[in-house]
Amino acid sequence: MRRCWLLLVFICATWLLAAPDVAELSRKADVYRGKFDHVILLDDADVRVHDSGLGHRHETVAVKVMSERGCRDFHTVSLFYDPLTQVVKVVAAEVLQADGGRRQISLADVKTYPQPARAIYWPNIRISIPFGLLEVGDVLRYELEKKGFSYALLADDMDDSRFVPPMAGHFYDIVHFQDFIPIMSKRYAVELPKDKPLQYRFYHGEVAPFLEFTDFGMRYVFEKNDIEPVTREPHMVDISDVCQKLLLSTTARWEDKSEWFYGVNENFSFEVIPAVQEKVDELIRPCRTDEEKIDVLNHWVAHYIRYSGLSMGQGEGYTLHPSDMIFRDRSGVCKDKASLLVTFLRAAGFDAYPAMTMAGARIEDFPADHFNHSVVALRQKDGTFRLLDPTWVPWVREQWSSAEQEQQYLIGYKEGQPLMTTPYSPPERHYYDLHVRGAIDTGGTLTGRITLECEGQTDSRLRRLIRRDHPMQTEAYFIHTVTQDFPAAEITNLQYQDPGDISQPMKVSFDVRIPGFALKSLSGLAFRSPALIYAGNDAINQELEWTIPDDETERRHGIRTRCTKLYRITEEITLPGGAEPVVLMNGRDHQGEFANVECASTLEDNVVRNSLTLAFNKRVFPPEAWPDLREVIRIFQTAENDFIKVNF
Repeated sequence: MRRCWLLLVFICATWLLAAPDVAELSRKADVYRGKFDHVILLDDADVRVHDSGLGHRHETVAVKVMSERGCRDFHTVSLFYDPLTQVVKVVAAEVLQADGGRRQISLADVKTYPQPARAIYWPNIRISIPFGLLEVGDVLRYELEKKGFSYALLADDMDDSRFVPPMAGHFYDIVHFQDFIPIMSKRYAVELPKDKPLQYRFYHGEVAPFLEFTDFGMRYVFEKNDIEPVTREPHMVDISDVCQKLLLSTTARWEDKSEWFYGVNENFSFEVIPAVQEKVDELIRPCRTDEEKIDVLNHWVAHYIRYSGLSMGQGEGYTLHPSDMIFRDRSGVCKDKASLLVTFLRAAGFDAYPAMTMAGARIEDFPADHFNHSVVALRQKDGTFRLLDPTWVPWVREQWSSAEQEQQYLIGYKEGQPLMTTPYSPPERHYYDLHVRGAIDTGGTLTGRITLECEGQTDSRLRRLIRRDHPMQTEAYFIHTVTQDFPAAEITNLQYQDPGDISQPMKVSFDVRIPGFALKSLSGLAFRSPALIYAGNDAINQELEWTIPDDETERRHGIRTRCTKLYRITEEITLPGGAEPVVLMNGRDHQGEFANVECASTLEDNVVRNSLTLAFNKRVFPPEAWPDLREVIRIFQTAENDFIKVNF
């Protein structure tokens, strides 16, 4: 206890010597008044790393509220941590008032309580600092003492050893130097023993580190001032992919982390107990090929292991829980599903290993810690690996979710593996095939049949919408898709494939009658494309309805969609006799590297035949792809909203 107190005094003293003048930072921040609800004046961290990798950290944060909304947002500041691996303590809090006063926040009023949870029920803790009623221009300031790290690990004792990082003796950190709001001053200092070398890299900007010898070892100081915010853009990639950030690690290579991940799990997690072997034998007995065996094992784990995270004792974090525990309890998070699938595959004679990846953001080619998801790497006969993901493929026809394509992963392998990238999945594997066959009578009523077939990730989105609802609600989904534009529409004879049958692509069909669909004029009829209206209203096609401002011709950041995708939309509309075209859908094409669209339209023998084919060729697009995306979405929306006109 005395040692920790002395350490805190040392860190606080170090901070007091180096801390910028908050009052001066507050004055400088006034240039942002009217532009932001709050500004970070100071974000300061001092970290001391011990031989074990255990880190002690002191943080100071100062925020200036710039609007009434900012005052409401910072009435209470909440922080979160996992007590299994971290201790966080508020050591000071105050408000520097705009009128020059100073209001101390009593630490007795700082509350610590369990954080509400859903799906993952680890014992996360919330700390709330009650700053109370604030005025525009007030500055709130608080200091924290932290010990440990931010991921769970294998530990069952209650001393400081439980705060040692999983890869004992090693230290890593990822420090964002930029946010969606301005930061007036940001400083990160880390001190390590003299025999613990540290590598670091700064992304999307520059910082000149200051290094000095200390009695403890070597101290690295990274500091930047007047940091402009990241520009927020709709549908952009994760801020981690674009912001200025500092990565630090004492691990030399990805291969070292790969070998370590293999070592901590190999003799702990994958024992094939008799009950597991019996179940695997039962599942693969009807299978005729290895691919059928892989499919049945992968989807059994996906479907029968409920996603539910509990603190189940030894085996948290990077150490996968033993597969016999998961098989018995029938629940777990991604790493638990991966653990059981590795064991199932080995019991069936395959060579399988756990792997780590990052869902939602890019992993830089630097051996820090970017991972938030666990999957399975199956080693094939030619020595290459293919990925399986029992977490993301429940009721998905794929073995590996293509919503994770072209993201980085690391395999836990005995000989060490480099950082790899998941394979690309072309849009034709994720198609949306929609066809409308109908007729419009002289009164403007449309009658016809709508048929839809989906595959890949498009199939999975539709299938999940159907699976989650009662059949009456499922019917309401399709009704709503049609009646958004035509409230008088009637749907009959709705048929859809059993969503529990993933042996074939999802199919839906129904008959529709829409009174007043076509508008009558003295010379003929005008109507919008029923197929494009349906596709645009379908909730699984959100990209088609993105808002495209006329002046947004360029983007600063990448754009993220759910998956590559191919739309093939066709329709045949029979008209009353004697129809002659006035306006059709021709001439609306765009062929680009990242996205393309092609429209075709004819009127022959009183039948209008329209088709639109549109492809999104990436899941995550670079900024330079925006002109392609913008143009194909604009063409679709124009074709959806324009009227087809015919005279009689």
